[in-house]
Amino acid sequence: MQVLIISGFLGAGKTSFIKAMTRATGRQFVVVENEFGNSNVDSKLLNQDAMKIYELTEGCICCSMNMDFSLSVMTIANTLNPDYIIVEPSGVAMPSRILESLRKISYENIGILSPVVIVDSKNFISQKNFYPEYFNDQLNTAGTVVLSKSENLSRSEFDEIYNELGIKENINFYHEHYSKWPREKWLELLTNYISDSKKINPVEIPDAKLSSLALTNIKVSSPDELIYKLENLLSGNYGDIVRAKGFALTQNESINFSVVSGIYEITGANNNNSDSDIVIIGENLQTGKISELFNGEIIEEDD
Repeated sequence: MQVLIISGFLGAGKTSFIKAMTRATGRQFVVVENEFGNSNVDSKLLNQDAMKIYELTEGCICCSMNMDFSLSVMTIANTLNPDYIIVEPSGVAMPSRILESLRKISYENIGILSPVVIVDSKNFISQKNFYPEYFNDQLNTAGTVVLSKSENLSRSEFDEIYNELGIKENINFYHEHYSKWPREKWLELLTNYISDSKKINPVEIPDAKLSSLALTNIKVSSPDELIYKLENLLSGNYGDIVRAKGFALTQNESINFSVVSGIYEITGANNNNSDSDIVIIGENLQTGKISELFNGEIIEEDD
């Protein structure tokens, strides 16, 4: 069984990348997921591709849940024995701590693949500046760095971001969006093992700046009403919103939306979907006002 960590800051596009990898490789993956807060939005999106999802919601696998995380991986190995486990940690995880935990259980039947880090080509500068501890730890543990939201970037723009990130020579960096990769390039991710000599220095967990709020039973009369609510959410009157995502239910469909760095996007709808959960992550969240705005039921509030 091979274990692949796919990390990236909040909103970088880890879930979209995992779905694309599943389609491109034709492989079946078990996904061990740990979102910021007890939200299962990403697992619902991944389940649309019929993947097996294991959610770890009782803490962050990068720090307090090291032992429980290792036991979870061992349990999956012993019960399901899949070919591959993908670990998708929270966007504010420390991959160095995850690797430290994995190395304790690595033996001949469990291999650790070289980690993949997804970097948001549109928002990485602000993420690096405001949350350097998380961003730099993710980058320093990378075996491959993938630029998301880069479909329209030129070769010179890829080069510019490569230099800005200061990527080391031993880290793979592809100068094209992953939608253009041939199957062979995807398969390389499943055969590149982390070097036993690669030194991992787990860093201290920084004091939490971010908090999260999860709401359920989110209903809107139309997509226009959802847009109105999202624009209000981003007005500055509800806190500094770093990330929001989820589903809002209309009479006929469930609408999937995403908010990253002050920009919202309606990403799809499903006529057969009854999901109506959202999670909002940021600083100084005005939880009462947000709950009133969406007229939803609070299912989790993490300060």
